[in-house]
Amino acid sequence: MFKRSDESLINKALDGDERAWQQLVSRYQTMLYHYGLRLMGNPDDARDLLQDVLMVLCRNLAQFRGDSSFKTWLFGIANYRAMDMLRKRKPTQDIDDSPDLFNDDEPTAEARLYGQQTQKIVQQQLKHLPADQRLVVELRFYQQFTFDEIADQLAISSNTVKSRFYAALDKLRTQLEVAHVEQSANF
Repeated sequence: MFKRSDESLINKALDGDERAWQQLVSRYQTMLYHYGLRLMGNPDDARDLLQDVLMVLCRNLAQFRGDSSFKTWLFGIANYRAMDMLRKRKPTQDIDDSPDLFNDDEPTAEARLYGQQTQKIVQQQLKHLPADQRLVVELRFYQQFTFDEIADQLAISSNTVKSRFYAALDKLRTQLEVAHVEQSANF
């Protein structure tokens, strides 16, 4: 069986085809949830973000013009809603540890443990980045959008996206070096 295009599903969903709507949602809901989990930092906020994005999608699907891919448009909505949620969050509110999101296929238990520890450290350090930088890193690494696509979603220039991205990488590198030194000192 072939995979229907987003445009085909959108047109059918707009014509009232509930099955097409469900296929469209199921195609992106896991991706959106994981995006929310990494960006927001805890499952409850990720579910709230997902629900919010799907409600906006339901109300505004007819406004999709096709100027960009549907995925880009949808993540633009998610970006806007996530930034809104993060702005409303109390400054002192701490972000919970996020669960392990990736399965490692390393052959040895030692390699799996090291990979999980490294992943956990990276996720911890991502939480310390400013929200606008964390968003760009999320979209570039995890969602694999181009700089131009991210710029379209955030309504900023590609140069601003690149600036935020590379500033975030510099901060992450510094934070990870410090974390590595601290971890080595504990052994």
